Amino acid sequence: MYKRILLTSDGSKNAEAAIKHALQIASDEKAELVLLHVVDRRHLTNIQKEDYGKYKTVEEYSEKVLNEFEEKVLKVAEIQEQSNVKIRKMALSGKPCDVIIDLCKKENIDMIVISNSGKGAVDRFLLGSVTEKIIREAPVPVFVIPANKE
Repeated sequence: MYKRILLTSDGSKNAEAAIKHALQIASDEKAELVLLHVVDRRHLTNIQKEDYGKYKTVEEYSEKVLNEFEEKVLKVAEIQEQSNVKIRKMALSGKPCDVIIDLCKKENIDMIVISNSGKGAVDRFLLGSVTEKIIREAPVPVFVIPANKE
């Protein structure tokens, strides 16, 4: 049923909570797992506070986030004995919800696994919720992991 599953990461702890769920589905379905980090150049809201000023370019930061996320995915895959899952990683820039929706169409994604950001009401009001927009606009099923849940 699912041949290609998209797992998104914004570099947050909440994104890590989705790993085991995405791996389980990918393993059960014998699907490829596509790891995605999107850099929103308009707001740069997904740069973690501890990383401000450490990187010369946004691309450098995105590469760091994606590599760390891949390491965490591989570690969980090993623990869950799901190292048979094929993993591919991508770093793109743009408005996250638009990039994710477009990528689903271009890469024939069958399912999105995403975590809620855990942002406060003010951030959601000012910036909108990427997760909410994806749920409304995605051409495929979306599996949402609530913020701060395992």
